[in-house]
Amino acid sequence: DNNHFSTTFEVTLTPFEGFRITGDYTYTNAQYRAVNRSLPVAYSQYPGVIEMCYDLTDQLSESRTVQEIQTANIYANYNKTFAESHNLAITAGVFYNTRFQYKLSASRQDLLSEDLNDFNLAKSETMTLAGGKTRYINQGLFYRASYDYKGRYLLEVNGRYDGSSRFAKGIRYGFFPSVSAGWRISDESWFEPAKKVVNSLKLRASYGKLGNNEVGDYDYIQTITSGASIDYIFGTTNKAAGASVSAPNASDYSWEVVTSANIGLDISFLQNKLTFSGDAYIRDTDGMLMAMSDLPAVYGASAPKSNAASLRSKGWEFMVEWRDAFQLGGRTFNYSVSASLADYVSHVRHYNNDNYTIGTPYTGQRLGEMWGYVVDGYFATDEEAANYSVDQSYVNSMIEQCVIDKGLHAGDLKFVDMDGAGVISPTLSAKNVKDMVVIGNSLPRFTHTLRLSGTYAGFDLSLLFNGVGYQNWYPRGDTGLFWGNYARPFQTYIPSDFASKIWSEDNPDAYFPRPRGYVAFNSGVRELNVVNTKYIQNVAYFRLKNLTFGYSLPKKWMDKIQIEKVRVYFSGENLFTVSPLESDYIDPAMAGAPAEAAPAPEQGGQDQMMAQLEQMAMEIIQSVGPEGAAMLAEMIMAMLQQGGAPAEGQPVFRKGGKMKRKGARKC
Repeated sequence: DNNHFSTTFEVTLTPFEGFRITGDYTYTNAQYRAVNRSLPVAYSQYPGVIEMCYDLTDQLSESRTVQEIQTANIYANYNKTFAESHNLAITAGVFYNTRFQYKLSASRQDLLSEDLNDFNLAKSETMTLAGGKTRYINQGLFYRASYDYKGRYLLEVNGRYDGSSRFAKGIRYGFFPSVSAGWRISDESWFEPAKKVVNSLKLRASYGKLGNNEVGDYDYIQTITSGASIDYIFGTTNKAAGASVSAPNASDYSWEVVTSANIGLDISFLQNKLTFSGDAYIRDTDGMLMAMSDLPAVYGASAPKSNAASLRSKGWEFMVEWRDAFQLGGRTFNYSVSASLADYVSHVRHYNNDNYTIGTPYTGQRLGEMWGYVVDGYFATDEEAANYSVDQSYVNSMIEQCVIDKGLHAGDLKFVDMDGAGVISPTLSAKNVKDMVVIGNSLPRFTHTLRLSGTYAGFDLSLLFNGVGYQNWYPRGDTGLFWGNYARPFQTYIPSDFASKIWSEDNPDAYFPRPRGYVAFNSGVRELNVVNTKYIQNVAYFRLKNLTFGYSLPKKWMDKIQIEKVRVYFSGENLFTVSPLESDYIDPAMAGAPAEAAPAPEQGGQDQMMAQLEQMAMEIIQSVGPEGAAMLAEMIMAMLQQGGAPAEGQPVFRKGGKMKRKGARKC
């Protein structure tokens, strides 16, 4: 259940002309309640055989969250025009915002009824009860003053003095000013001759600071959690109850400050039919609130957050639009075309990582950089693979454990020895580059949009295209629609043309290497689960994001029945996409999205279980030795003949040296 209530009160006073005082108060109450009941259920895996699934415990759970938000503002506005040319506007005020949150959850097992849900019906001693309260307060002052002379010269100054309860006393407040200016050049008298072509020209610039306090409500203090168990056992099962203290923290961190400098240009031509707007900016983020680095391994707790880093971003963006109309068949045809393009690059200016450890930000790092190995195609023959002077066993751990076709063969990846050491090894520090080098970047470049629209005789059409000019992505091991049987040999939901892309003696130029199971699986270091130049993807794309076609019934018809407007329309989303991504079944926009926004793996909720089973199988193969592995291989081959899954490291669908598609389904 979700219940949300919000109300606002506002009072306005006008003591004299041009001066207004406003006070407002908003109260919001949001309540969320969830009740869950789980029970063992009957299921049938085989016809006529009914079993009970006891993985689900008879349990009743209930959780409630109540959140109250109160916001109050009192501010004054003053507007005045002097000598019909000087326009002044001033706003100043105070604000107060508080949020209180209360949580309660409980669960208990073994209810007396399967139909009634009430804790009084639960008889088990297995139960949980948890709660929690938090309060956050943000308050301060703000002001804004703007001045313009005949709309030609413009100046505005802003400022905020913010205080946050998320920081310790003495460092809770921060001052964040900004200033912007504009010059409407086209309003100058000397510009008049150019107005035949350039109708409007405006130059603008701004500089300012903003504060960020997005951390936990009590991260600056150590908290105590009750209900913990102490590892002293009394009797047979009971443990002493106690309390635990949160990890040490840095109590001196404060506001993260974002400083932006921007310059822009707005211009229009040909009776404002053609317009252009462009901006270039530099944005510095100082005192970034993130975990500290360079703590010793014996520290024994998670690294505390502090104002640990600073970042600089440089970027630009522009938009061009053409808007016009003409007569067609006695009716007016209106149309417009607009396009935008933007790009930015970010570098770490400072982070306390003296070792320049890869995987952790370091000073000078370009945000999004991808470190990986350089691959020089495949080994052409078994002889070339056997005589390769570089030891690449580090990335071939799975191949070295194979029961069949153990070791490097024709069709396996050939890794390049970048540092000349004669052995493929990872780069652990940017100060000591070995065979892993920067081969790409995961952040999008050159984002763009294109809009087309038109109206004629009641019909309207609009198209929105968007895309990314360049962005790298490396498929995870559980991306079955890309790796197919290289990740999991039993994968059956694979692209229909997948077999044609697999290396064989008859297909030496295939996209994928020699067929081996689990070499792309996310466990350890394997030839396909390490980022490399051969399989790093460019997820750039150009997409028809939206198409809308509509028709509005004539107004004279609507007037007769006293209806303002009736419009019938068709709308479509994501109607086509063009991308260099080596897959027709993966959305490049989702692939390039941040990890938390990416879709779940194809295996769904079974991924963790399958990973554990597959890891267990690998450990069994390693432990039984060569003879046991051979026997196990014979057993697995028998399973394969009956439709079972190949053993880890065993060639996939291999028979007589050639590829054979088995159990594949069309997507």
